[in-house]
Amino acid sequence: CPATSAERDMSFRGLVLKQLGSTFTEGINNVSLEAIPRKALSKNAVRISNRASGLNFFDLLMLVGRYQDKPPIPYVVGTEGSGVVTEVGANVRTLKVGDAVMYAQGRAGAMAEESVVDEHLCTLKPASISHAQAAGLLVGFNTAYHGLVQRGDLKAGETLLVTGAAGGMGLAAVELGKLLGATVIAAASSEEKLQLARQAGASETVNYSNLKDFKDQVMTKTGGRGVDVVYEVVGGEVFTQCTRVMAPLGRLLVVGFASGTIPTIPANIPLIKGFSVVGVRAGAEMRRNPAFALEMNKKVQEWGAEGKLSPLVTQVNASGWKQLFTAMADRKVVGKAVVVWEETAKL
Repeated sequence: CPATSAERDMSFRGLVLKQLGSTFTEGINNVSLEAIPRKALSKNAVRISNRASGLNFFDLLMLVGRYQDKPPIPYVVGTEGSGVVTEVGANVRTLKVGDAVMYAQGRAGAMAEESVVDEHLCTLKPASISHAQAAGLLVGFNTAYHGLVQRGDLKAGETLLVTGAAGGMGLAAVELGKLLGATVIAAASSEEKLQLARQAGASETVNYSNLKDFKDQVMTKTGGRGVDVVYEVVGGEVFTQCTRVMAPLGRLLVVGFASGTIPTIPANIPLIKGFSVVGVRAGAEMRRNPAFALEMNKKVQEWGAEGKLSPLVTQVNASGWKQLFTAMADRKVVGKAVVVWEETAKL
């Protein structure tokens, strides 16, 4: 029977995983859009009426138990979103009811009409971008900031190679690399994707649909020197090829494995070539070190307010969530994938 008005006031819609799948298709089929009971608000958190929620590739990996974070099932999928604050905890000092915010919480629970999020994980949404853009901003740009600045120490004048450069994570790294003054080489699997990377600020591009000439392309574009920093999100053979184009004292940033293949590297390669292999896990670091989270959020909010960030999104309404998830699994999403909640989402 239909829910009563009182029941609706105590619940909201969200995408819930009930059981792990063995494949992406099975995992997606195990997700359903359903009513969720409203959570209690802690003293250090705010309640947000989400306008939009971002989807990342690792969200799909979580559906099949192949990601390092494994929330207890059932759980609400998604880790980032944007919306309006409707309630604040007793200890909250920087946010108030009515503030438009964006957040990345580093754990599941964002793909719903409403979320409860710790204050230090939220930042004010720049007026220059939409809620759909904001919902897909922080995971990509915080990861890029953590990788390129806090872990990779990318400096102006250095050369940055970004793989998977047309996805949400890759485009964020391209934009941020340009802001930091680096020469950005974008690598992707098609000319269409590379064109998007050029629009985001890439100075050079490499098409790795044929990996046999990957090294030659990169070395030619760098005058034979190689690259100072690689922002590597693909894994598999693309990662292996990246180990062959590192400059001395370079930093190979391990960000993800969108190909589904986790690569290995013989220890003698970085030893002989003199480069570092550096892990990048922004979500875990934000939970471990709130000061890092504040630094990331503050910088991203500042650049957004200045109009320096223009995230590209592919968005659908809540009713189209399954098509979006499937497109992500098939590597067909361009830019950041976002689910937009109708304006009837409860305030």
